[in-house]
Amino acid sequence: MKKEKSDYKGFTLFEALIAITVGVTLLGLLLSIYVLSIKSMVSGQDRSEITQDSRIIIERLTRDIRQARAIATILPIDTSDPENPAPSEIEIQDGHIDALQYIKYYVSGDELRREIAEYYFPSDSEILVPIDAEDDFGNPAQKNIISDNAAASHIESIIYYGNNPIYIDLTLKKAQTIHSTRTTVYGRNL
Repeated sequence: MKKEKSDYKGFTLFEALIAITVGVTLLGLLLSIYVLSIKSMVSGQDRSEITQDSRIIIERLTRDIRQARAIATILPIDTSDPENPAPSEIEIQDGHIDALQYIKYYVSGDELRREIAEYYFPSDSEILVPIDAEDDFGNPAQKNIISDNAAASHIESIIYYGNNPIYIDLTLKKAQTIHSTRTTVYGRNL
């Protein structure tokens, strides 16, 4: 008996299942490559952003400390003494202008803030006095905040220590990306 040739054209069920399996596998592979490249791109952008923020912070701090007439914050010589920890804020006498003003860098949340302030006695608010001045009765000077602006974001921690040179240890964090920087600043007028 001769087999009759079938005129059916198409795929068998087995061939269709193999084609679907190969297609789904390729689609899954392409999707995982796409997701991996997106994660890599986001991580690279985060690293770039916090590196740029770090550079800007260090540049601004360096400029202000170099021009400072005095450091109002008492800084430890190093970070080895747990009884005298390095502060996370610094207040300096502004050397950019003739008026007696102070610049304070401090951390609030994940922002580094830059505050400019003047000190005076209530009896004569026109006369500016040093930050540690006391009146005849032993009362401290009053503070007048001129401006308080965000200088940078993504701050994880910052500490200051040393006595000309001043060391600054800065750590920034965005998502899972962490960037640490240490710099040394010599004050010209200190």
